[in-house]
Amino acid sequence: MNNSLNIQSALSILYANLKSFLLLTLIVAVLSFGVTFLIPKEYKSTSIIFPGRQFSVSKVVIEANAGNQEDYLMFGDADDCEKVLQLLDSDDLKLKLAKRYNLWNRWSIEDTTFAIHWLKLEWNEMISVKRTEFNSIKIEVYDKDPKMAAEIANAVVYYCDTVRKEMNSKITNQVVKIVKDEFDLTLSRMKELEDSLNTLRQLGVLHYKEQVKAFSKSFAKALEKGDDAACKRLKSQMDTLKKYGSAYQTIKDNLDKYSAKYPDIKMKYDEALANSRSLIPIEFKVQNAYPDPYKARPIRFLWVVLSVLTANLFLFVYLLYKLRLASKYA
Repeated sequence: MNNSLNIQSALSILYANLKSFLLLTLIVAVLSFGVTFLIPKEYKSTSIIFPGRQFSVSKVVIEANAGNQEDYLMFGDADDCEKVLQLLDSDDLKLKLAKRYNLWNRWSIEDTTFAIHWLKLEWNEMISVKRTEFNSIKIEVYDKDPKMAAEIANAVVYYCDTVRKEMNSKITNQVVKIVKDEFDLTLSRMKELEDSLNTLRQLGVLHYKEQVKAFSKSFAKALEKGDDAACKRLKSQMDTLKKYGSAYQTIKDNLDKYSAKYPDIKMKYDEALANSRSLIPIEFKVQNAYPDPYKARPIRFLWVVLSVLTANLFLFVYLLYKLRLASKYA
């Protein structure tokens, strides 16, 4: 019952003040239409990218099982898309664009303590970065100059890769240094051990275990034959083995350990170098941004409709309040 009365009251207000509503509609429509011509035109340019699979160069080129890796030319999944979105929303990217295109002046941002805060607000107003239903990323840029809108839209994609490379360099350069130190230490230690073995080889210690067996057998035969010269010579060689044999075997064992480690350390070093020198692009650009000759904002029709609806709503609320106030004191 109350709903029926409310509807009837609303209809009665509209009917009784129809001329006022029509006059207000006409006035607001004309005024709002005129105001739209005072608002600067803004043009929109759009760039679309698909995120790529997140691989390091070493994973798809160097590693022994690289052929079993997923195809790095495939489009990325939702997680890859989210990573790219995070980069596109990073402060580093925004500041690089602001510096490159002087967005501070372009967007009339004063150099104050809160300049970055205002930059972010203007960014959200002038630049839109959204994930589409197809798992691609659409970048829309508005600007008073259509050429500049297209240039900034394409630059957003470019600087996304730049920011990622800088972030990657900070990490990979440290990794390269750590792995290189280990690699150089391994090579240095292997050379020291090899030099020590060469010194012992010059003394006649070549293959300790095999020589011990061979000399013992030869000494026994020489002793059996009564060959004193051979026995003396073999005894001298056996004394040398006895003196240096233990050191030779220890050095040889250590060299074998380092030699076994060397391929893994070398691969780590190659991977670190590859990752530091190049990156697989994180996106596939499927649509470059181009200047659009037609303005995107303001949409005059929408402005007029919203202005008219808002003005009539305020008038209706005012008349309703006035009616109830009159009823209260009647």
